[in-house]
Amino acid sequence: MKKLQKKVTFVGRPFPDQVMDEQKTFNQANMEMEQNQDFQDFISKNNLKNTRSSMVVFGPENFMYWYGVVAPSNIKVSQGLMKFVLPETQVAIEEKTDQNISFFSQPLNMVISQFLAAVADEGIKIYQNPGDSLTPYILQNLNLDTKKLTQELYLEDSLKN
Repeated sequence: MKKLQKKVTFVGRPFPDQVMDEQKTFNQANMEMEQNQDFQDFISKNNLKNTRSSMVVFGPENFMYWYGVVAPSNIKVSQGLMKFVLPETQVAIEEKTDQNISFFSQPLNMVISQFLAAVADEGIKIYQNPGDSLTPYILQNLNLDTKKLTQELYLEDSLKN
């Protein structure tokens, strides 16, 4: 369940936690991105049409939700999109099969709590508030061709090495 994750570049847009709807989803933000011409042009031009990603960057009191794709680190980002570089570090990883883009429409609090519970069940130390971590990131990648979803919790243990 643990592996070394190389440095990863996330390209998309961040949305503050206040954008979350009453069902605890970011459906509106996701749809906004899917309908964004800059985003569609970017994924077409860079052969990234078959992937989607979301990322949660936790803070002590709140979080930012990102929607987009994981891209090569040297990629040029078009106007209207932002780049976030995640560090090389150990991650706790879980894979799910038979997933589709509707995964990103599920209530985020349920998706995150189920994933964190699975990580904790493996005996991996996690923070009660992920925002207290030096690596407060959860990354979710979906391959639309294989329908395989990976969830990654960034861990601090490799920072001590």
